Amino acid sequence: NVVEKHYGEEIRSEVLQRLVTDSYLRALGDKGLNPVETPKIDDVSTLAKDSPLSFTATVEVRPEFDLGSYEGIEVKEAAVAVTDDEIAKTVDRLREMYANLEVVEGQPLDASHTAILDFEGFHEGKPIAGAKAQDYTLVLGTNSLIPGFEEQLIGMQKGESREVGVTFPKDYNNKELAGKDARFTVALKEVKKKALPELNDEFARDIGDHKTVDELRIRIKEDLEVRKRNELATAQREEIMSKLVASYTFDVPESMVERELMGMARSQAMRAARQGMDLKQFDVAQFRLTNRHLAVKRVKGTLILEAVSDKEKFDITDDEVNSALSAAAQGTGRKLDEVRRYYESQEGGLDNLKLSLLHEKTLTYLLSK
Repeated sequence: NVVEKHYGEEIRSEVLQRLVTDSYLRALGDKGLNPVETPKIDDVSTLAKDSPLSFTATVEVRPEFDLGSYEGIEVKEAAVAVTDDEIAKTVDRLREMYANLEVVEGQPLDASHTAILDFEGFHEGKPIAGAKAQDYTLVLGTNSLIPGFEEQLIGMQKGESREVGVTFPKDYNNKELAGKDARFTVALKEVKKKALPELNDEFARDIGDHKTVDELRIRIKEDLEVRKRNELATAQREEIMSKLVASYTFDVPESMVERELMGMARSQAMRAARQGMDLKQFDVAQFRLTNRHLAVKRVKGTLILEAVSDKEKFDITDDEVNSALSAAAQGTGRKLDEVRRYYESQEGGLDNLKLSLLHEKTLTYLLSK
C-alpha cells in the first residue's frame, strides 16, 4: 500500500506505455503492416487491475503496388569525347587562376584593371556605417559593389580622388538603405593588371605533378573525360528515376512527403545562409508550397527503389559502409574516426547512410539493365 501510494501513478504510466508498445508491435506483425511513421494512439481505456486494456493506433503504411517489370528502361547514351578547344579553355582558366597582379604606371583605370581604393559612403551627408574601406581591392567587371559604382571609376588616374553617386538596390540587405541614394568619396591608390603566367614546362610543374605542358594537357583531358562520364551517369540516373516515377500510380504517405519537404527546406535555408541571406526572409511556407510536387516525386521514387531492392534482395554490408565513410573522410580531409563519430551522433545517421547506399546500388543495377 505504501509503494502504491507513493509510486502508483508512475508505475501505472510505465505499465501502460509498455503494454501499448508491445501490443502495437505485435499487431503490426499480425497484420503484416509496414508503417512509415510513429502511430497516433487514441481511445485508450482506463488501466485497472484485472481489466483488459484497449486502444486504437492509427498509422500510415507503405503503399502496396504491383512492381511488374522494371528492366529495359531506355536512357540516352552519348559518346564521351573531349575536344582540343575544351582543353585549351581549361588551360586558360588555370593560367587565370595562377595569374599575378602587376602595378600599372601611367595608365588610366579601365575595365581590364584591378583598382586599390580608399572609399567612404554617405547618405544625406552622414557617413554610412560599414561603408568605409582602405586599400580595398576591386576587380573591375565583377560588379561586386553597388550597381553603377564601378562604371564611374573608369578613367581615374593613380592618386586621383572622385565622388560617385549610386542608388542602393531595392532588395538590399540593409532595409534602411534599400532604394536610397548615396554618395561615395573614392581615392585611387594603385592600378594593377593581371599578368598571366607563360605556358611552358615550368608552369606545368608549378601547378602539379606534370613534367611538361603535354603531360598537363593529357591530365586535363583525363579529368574532363571523368567529369563527362560522371555527368552522363547522373543524367541517366535522373532519367531512369523520372521514367520509373511516371510508370507507377499510387498515393504516397503524407508523413513521408512532410518529412521530405522539411529536409528540402532545411537544406535550402542552409544554402541561403551560406550566401549571406537573412534567414528571416526565407519563406518556409512558400517554399513548401512551391516544392511539394517535387517532394511527392522524390518520395515516390524512394518507395519504388526500395521495392526493387527488396525484390532483388539487395543489402549493404559493413565493408560498403566503411568504404563510404573512408571516401567521405578523404573528400573532406577529416580522419575516418571523426567522420564515423559524426554519423553516429546524428539521429539515424548510419541508417540514413545505409539507405542512401542501398538506393545507389539499386540505381546502378537498373542502369546495368
